[in-house]
Amino acid sequence: MYRRELENALNSGRIGNFMLLRGEDDFLNDFFAREIVNFWGAQEYQKVYFDEYDFSNLSDYLEGSLFANSHTLHIKMSKTIQIKELKSFLSQCERDENNHFLFELFEDGTRVSPEFIKAFGANFVRFFKPNSPGEVITLLNRKCILNGVVANQNALFEIYAIHGGNLALCAAEIDKFATAKMELNVANVRECVFGLSEISFEELFNKILSLRDFKDDFFTYTQSGGYNETAFLNAFYGAIFRIFRVHCYIKTHGVLDIAKAIGYTPPINIANELKSYAVRFNFELFYKIFVLLNEGEFEIKSESNLDKSAFLLSKLLEIQRILSDNKSKF
Repeated sequence: MYRRELENALNSGRIGNFMLLRGEDDFLNDFFAREIVNFWGAQEYQKVYFDEYDFSNLSDYLEGSLFANSHTLHIKMSKTIQIKELKSFLSQCERDENNHFLFELFEDGTRVSPEFIKAFGANFVRFFKPNSPGEVITLLNRKCILNGVVANQNALFEIYAIHGGNLALCAAEIDKFATAKMELNVANVRECVFGLSEISFEELFNKILSLRDFKDDFFTYTQSGGYNETAFLNAFYGAIFRIFRVHCYIKTHGVLDIAKAIGYTPPINIANELKSYAVRFNFELFYKIFVLLNEGEFEIKSESNLDKSAFLLSKLLEIQRILSDNKSKF
C-alpha cells in the first residue's frame, strides 16, 4: 500500500499487528512508525536500531512476560534481516494478536528481496517523497500537532525554504521548538533556524530564473550537508512544474486562484512570485526546460564517471540561455 492508504487504515482502525515500512525519506518512515506504534498502544515497547539488532537477544521478546499482556518490537535498519528470523517474529504475531512487529527499512538504493516483502503480505507501505510544498506543509503541521507545538503555516513555509524542502531537517526543527516549548512563528523561525548552506534553494532558484549570476552561490550550495544532485534536480523540476500549473490555470480561467491552481495557499510573497513567473513563461519555454531537466537527471543517474556538480551547473546555465533567448516573452 501507499501513504494515503495507510492514513485511511489508521483513521478507520484497520491496521494489522505486523507492518513493513520502506522508503528513502527518513522523516516519513519515522513519522508513520510513531503513528502505528501509538495506534497499537502496547504495554511493552522495544526499539532496535541498525547494528543493535541481534536475533538471539530478541527471539523470545514477543513470547510474553509476567508484566505485560501486549508487546511491540520495532526494528529500524537500512538492510533486511534473514527470512527465517523475520518469519519467527511474524509467526509470533499470528499466534497472538497482542504481539506487534514493525520493521522500518530505510532504503539507500540496496535491492530488497521480494521474499522479504512477500512475507508481510498486504501489511507493507512504501513511501515516496511528497509531490508538492503543500503536501510537505500538511505533514509538518501534523508533526507539530503530535509534538504539541503551536505553529502557523507561514512559519512552516519559512522552515521549508531554509532547509530546501528536506523533511528530516524540517522535522528536527520542530523537535527543537517542542523541546524549547516555543511558539513556531515566523519571528522565532528567523531568529532560531539556520540552514546547512549559506544560501537556500529558493534564493538560488530565483537567481537562475532572474538571469542573475548564480555560480558562486551554486558552489556554496553544493558544499552544504544536504546537497544531492538528483534531489536538487527533482526540487528544481517541482518548482518549475508549480509555475507551469499556475500558468495553465491563468490560461484556462483568465484569473488566478492560487489555492485551486497548486492545491494549497502559500504565503503572499511566494504567490506573487509564482504569478510573476507564470505570466512571463510560455508553453514552448516550459517544454524546453522540462526536456533539459529530464535528460540531465538521466545522465546523472546513468553516467558513473560524470563530474555531477559541474554537469549540473552546465544544465542550469543552459536553462538561463533558454530564458535569455526568450527574454522578449520572459
